[in-house]
Amino acid sequence: MAQVKIKVGAIEFTANGGAELIAQEREAFVGFLKHKMGEDLLAAQRRREAREQRQHKEPDGQMNARRFTPCNVTPEVLKAAIREGRLDGIIKPFDEIDIPLDTGGTVTVVCGYSDSCAARFVLKDCWDEAVMNEEATNKGGYFKSKGRAHVLVDIWPHIAPEWQAIVKPRTIVEIIDGQRVEYADPMWLPSATDVFGPSEEGYWKDEDDSFRLAIFDKERDRVKECGDSGTYPWWLRSVHSGCAASFRSVPTGGGSSPNFAYSSYGFAPGFDI
Repeated sequence: MAQVKIKVGAIEFTANGGAELIAQEREAFVGFLKHKMGEDLLAAQRRREAREQRQHKEPDGQMNARRFTPCNVTPEVLKAAIREGRLDGIIKPFDEIDIPLDTGGTVTVVCGYSDSCAARFVLKDCWDEAVMNEEATNKGGYFKSKGRAHVLVDIWPHIAPEWQAIVKPRTIVEIIDGQRVEYADPMWLPSATDVFGPSEEGYWKDEDDSFRLAIFDKERDRVKECGDSGTYPWWLRSVHSGCAASFRSVPTGGGSSPNFAYSSYGFAPGFDI
């Protein structure tokens, strides 16, 4: 009596008996291997095709590489999600929403932060351009600046009323002439901390509820356009520490820079819900 053992990967074949029986069993085993390998190759091909289909699948609605939130995310949907503590299941950082304006157009905002009951948005691009003050001064801080008035008087009123109704005014704290000033605005320019995080060099002071938003982690995500002017520098509300003439800004390359308050830069305000 003879014995033969064959092992291929995790599959093992053993046969005992005469030469004719072993030959028959060997042939049957080889046939099984060919069949098994064919099935495995077919399954691998199907997995590869399914993966490629997922990667190249045409997304629903108006979406691209960055997730785009369809326009059926209405203020009513967001209010219900906040009430039920599931807002971050509806809106996540980098989601974009087109918000209607009283002019009949829309403005695109990007979600910079969300949790179960709150979210923070910033305009994807600049609304327009304007100065922070007529002169090269930051005296009075953002609180008394022309830039703040521009946001509240020239931009905020154009947001559709149903969206204004779900906005939660943001409390802003500044130290102006040694005094703590606290106020709340429905729409505001982002702080330097919102965009860059704390300043190790002390170029700006952090505010009570400011933290770096995920949408500004990379330089290219800080770059904004302004109408037909293309890529454009844009203002932040933070005073440049140690200089009475400047506010912080984001230049066209996405870095951080101080600039004289009378410079006409882009305005890309934000709001909370």
